[in-house]
Amino acid sequence: MAKDSTGSETSFKTLDWNDVQEGDELGSLSFPITMRTLMIDVSGTRDLYPIHHDREFAKKNGARDIFVNTMFYEGLFGRIATDWAGPEAFLRKLRFAMKGPNCLGDTITSRGWVARKYQQDGQDLLDLEIHLDNEVEKDATIANLTIELP
Repeated sequence: MAKDSTGSETSFKTLDWNDVQEGDELGSLSFPITMRTLMIDVSGTRDLYPIHHDREFAKKNGARDIFVNTMFYEGLFGRIATDWAGPEAFLRKLRFAMKGPNCLGDTITSRGWVARKYQQDGQDLLDLEIHLDNEVEKDATIANLTIELP
């Protein structure tokens, strides 16, 4: 048990591998891309390439607007997986394809599922597939992850 900022107790539970089935849905997360989000992304990752913070530069280079960077996706996909699986889940592998940008003003909505459940080298593993959509583009970013459950 942990206490949040209001003093309420919160329980964290990691999924039991035996209770997970192929095809199980991960649930959905919605995440608005605000100017604050982008500035935290740029400063936190030290990715100062102007396409992530200079609107004029981004538009002159063919983007709809400034957009989140690669490291943002790495963190977001990890969060989606461990929010679903629990704090003891371990991310073993992550790869993703950025098919379209998630820009300032977009709201990212995730959808995902368990693509494969298997055991390998004594590990209980799940392959997950997660898609990020926004108002402009379905499947803007697609990830494949492998997580291990204890």
